Amino acid sequence: MKKTNSLLLLSLMIVSMTSCSDDFLKENPTTFVDPTALLVNKQGAETYLLGAYDAVQGTISTGQPNFGNDAANSGWASHWGTMGTDEVVVPGYAGDRKLIYLQQLTPTTGVVQTMWENLYVALNRVNSVVDRVSAMTDAQITPADKAYIVAQARFLRSTINFALVCTWENVPLIKNETTSLSNLEVPQAKPEEVYAFIIEDLKAAEAVLPIEQGKGRVTKGAAQALLGKVYLQMTGFPLNQTDKFALASAKLKEVMDSGVYNLLPNYRDVFTLVNEQSVEMVYAIGMDGPGKNEGGMLGTFYGPNGSTSNGGGFNTCFINHFFADSYDVNDIRLRNNIAKHSANDWTPEEGFSNPASWTVAKNNWKPWKWHASKPNSYANDTPFDNPYIRYADVLLMYAEALNGQNLLTQTVIDNTVNKLRARARTTPTAVPDMVLGTKESNATELLSERRKELCFEGWRRNDLIRFGKYKEAISGITQLGSNAGDPGLNYKDFKIRWPIPNSERKINPKLDQNKDY
Repeated sequence: MKKTNSLLLLSLMIVSMTSCSDDFLKENPTTFVDPTALLVNKQGAETYLLGAYDAVQGTISTGQPNFGNDAANSGWASHWGTMGTDEVVVPGYAGDRKLIYLQQLTPTTGVVQTMWENLYVALNRVNSVVDRVSAMTDAQITPADKAYIVAQARFLRSTINFALVCTWENVPLIKNETTSLSNLEVPQAKPEEVYAFIIEDLKAAEAVLPIEQGKGRVTKGAAQALLGKVYLQMTGFPLNQTDKFALASAKLKEVMDSGVYNLLPNYRDVFTLVNEQSVEMVYAIGMDGPGKNEGGMLGTFYGPNGSTSNGGGFNTCFINHFFADSYDVNDIRLRNNIAKHSANDWTPEEGFSNPASWTVAKNNWKPWKWHASKPNSYANDTPFDNPYIRYADVLLMYAEALNGQNLLTQTVIDNTVNKLRARARTTPTAVPDMVLGTKESNATELLSERRKELCFEGWRRNDLIRFGKYKEAISGITQLGSNAGDPGLNYKDFKIRWPIPNSERKINPKLDQNKDY
């Protein structure tokens, strides 16, 4: 579909209404559906809801092949959350990913336009579900069933709005479905307004959603965890609302006290296909490939040297040496997350556990977390679900929220950070426990632990911005080898956010460019 105005794309039909997890909603329609004909009963409303899950599946995740209008799929988790951070370095041939990494984005860069387009098209699809299902009568659907479907859509809408406000800060706040190409000039909202709407949606969803691990569906715990994450992000740039630390800790404690979630005993198991909807996943975006139009990019976007058919990954990013060096040498997360072998020569198990396989030069070490099998037919269409919020993230956020209030204790550290470190040890003396220190030293430890635990899951840029360390992290990248250059040389403070695409400003003159772009 050609773009007329991606921000306000006419979306009278939910397209590509595909299931987002093989654990629920088996239907896989492939034709255009008229909502007025579909939304006459619960079954129709459930089918329509698939469009909302599908919208998030292709945008907020690391990516999907051939999604939207970008064959490479500029997934938010990878392009915003990882490419421009201190987890990776990017080679000179990596296209727009190189520009993200080098801090060279402009209002005309393709990935900036494409991600804006895809997110707003996705938002309109989710808005359509909220509006149209909410308008169904009691004769068509029971109030309880309607509330449940709308609550799921409101959570999904929050993930999109959260991505938008984090990436561009000054964005139009579209609360309802756009059904006409008239009156398309919508001004930007203040970030406080966008965050307020996200919180409103999540609170409404939390009140309705069930207490369970949803196997691909959103739940009360997912809404609570995302609320905690949103509150935490509000404590940093640009809002700096430190009163939100208390709201975050309270909400995250509810997730911890629910009894639904826990850590898996083995870190490596978290990222396998059999555990992709485990008790550690508070919410994971469902994928199912290959060849079902439901696959993702995990396992190939990040992966070892070697062909994808042997379990290798793309060659568009490599490991930041300083990140690799931050791990204890006997930290299991180092073995799981950083590939030092060639997939052409070794199996995934050998690459993980056999030091004899670690023959690749350090300049060519690759990100590796989801271990594609050897051989495989995944190509760019892998079956690994995308973690959105893991229980490990909840534990680390809870410690951060208490530290922000000067309430962090050694007991809390032992029940959060040190639980993760205990799981990471391959020898009894590896990965020493964290010891309570000053508020500043605790923050440094927590930020470092988040990178070791959550790398490549799409949260690093938000973390660095929230902790006030983004410029420092970018400026600290100096590395030879598979590296297009040092991004700190190009960084200016205004680049903490992305530019508004020029193509959108031509269509909507009420959009002001972010300062200094």
